[in-house]
Amino acid sequence: MTQENGRGRKITVTKNGPYQIEGAIPLAKQTIVADEAGASRDWQQGPPIEVTESYLLCRCGHSSHKPFCDKTHLKIRFEGTEVASREPYANNVDVIEGRRLT
Repeated sequence: MTQENGRGRKITVTKNGPYQIEGAIPLAKQTIVADEAGASRDWQQGPPIEVTESYLLCRCGHSSHKPFCDKTHLKIRFEGTEVASREPYANNVDVIEGRRLT
């Protein structure tokens, strides 16, 4: 699957491999900001990550050079066939009753 925005920027999901990025799409570190109770509330953009005109982003989760691909997917025989369910979220939810929270 390839997504292009018309400005020479393109993201391709390679078969059982990384995301192939073209067009110097910028990257930046993102950090979850928590409130006083420790609940996740927002994202805070951090420093930019230096990129080249084209690069590969890890999709298997095992690269030792994240967010970039180091070809570990080949060693672990990564299968990138998992897809998100198209069913409504409410159909896949379990309700757990607690003393103070459901």
